[in-house]
Amino acid sequence: MDTYLVDTHVLAWFISIDKRLSKLVEQILSQAESGEVQILVPTLVLAELMHIAERGKVKVTVGELLQKINQGDGFMIVAFDFPIFKSMLDLPKELDIRDRIIELGCSHFLLRLPNFELEWSS
Repeated sequence: MDTYLVDTHVLAWFISIDKRLSKLVEQILSQAESGEVQILVPTLVLAELMHIAERGKVKVTVGELLQKINQGDGFMIVAFDFPIFKSMLDLPKELDIRDRIIELGCSHFLLRLPNFELEWSS
């Protein structure tokens, strides 16, 4: 089964049916709802999405987020734990924290790191 790691904005755009989400990524995330692919959702992504949703920065509520994740067989919550944090210390300091977390998540779960510019948005 194909496995992907999702970031905060991609998940928010999917739930809110935002046009910035590419057709390819929309298709992949839709496949997760039926269990055809697996989407790993880091706990830090959930926390950030809750934070920006509560402040009205995205058109998603925490309830919608939980409903979408619970209804899809292909969504799996993964921890941002201490070993991943320690690995973060080895990454270039000029990387944005979210990029560092996604890069570490991909390497930790042996996933291909996506090219966000080409794949995640249209």
